[in-house]
Amino acid sequence: MARTKTEQGRGSRETGKRNRSAELPRMKLGQTIVAERERVQSESERMQMRKVQRRKRWTAVLAGVLMVAILGVLLLMGVRQLMTPPAEEAVETEYQIQAEIVDEDNTGRISERVRSYIEQLEQDVADLGYKVTRVTLPTGTSRELYVDLEGVEWFFKVTVDRDAAVTAEDMERMVRYLRERDLKPGYVDVRVEGKAFYK
Repeated sequence: MARTKTEQGRGSRETGKRNRSAELPRMKLGQTIVAERERVQSESERMQMRKVQRRKRWTAVLAGVLMVAILGVLLLMGVRQLMTPPAEEAVETEYQIQAEIVDEDNTGRISERVRSYIEQLEQDVADLGYKVTRVTLPTGTSRELYVDLEGVEWFFKVTVDRDAAVTAEDMERMVRYLRERDLKPGYVDVRVEGKAFYK
């Protein structure tokens, strides 16, 4: 059963042929190499299409997760806003003028501008420790007022064109100035800013 060298060579050649044919895909009868190449290319294209589809699916999933997260945050913010008690709104009470108002023209009407000025002046004077007792609307003027303070013998001439707080400060300074010098004028004019006149 010993083989000759030629038989051994022939056997190894046949085995090599068998191995090569096992590695190569078998071609069908009438199939060309070009057809086999096209089949391989189409498989490659299908693999790439699958990759693209997988990427699209993952992108869609990530976009969906992101949208859900954003909606969750917005919903949470809305719930927190609803759960937070509203800040107490400052209730503005309308101030009522305490001082006596004397209209020398006897028209019985006071403009809203003058009324709001008197309210503000009364509050500013009260902040400085004084009380307005009477406000006179002199005849023939629409912007000028005569203001009497409690415990002060003279009255003040003021104008509604100046800031009420500044006017109140000027009035308070003049009361101190005149009392320090023991002066008792008939009236003090504080209509001009930075200046006061008394007579």
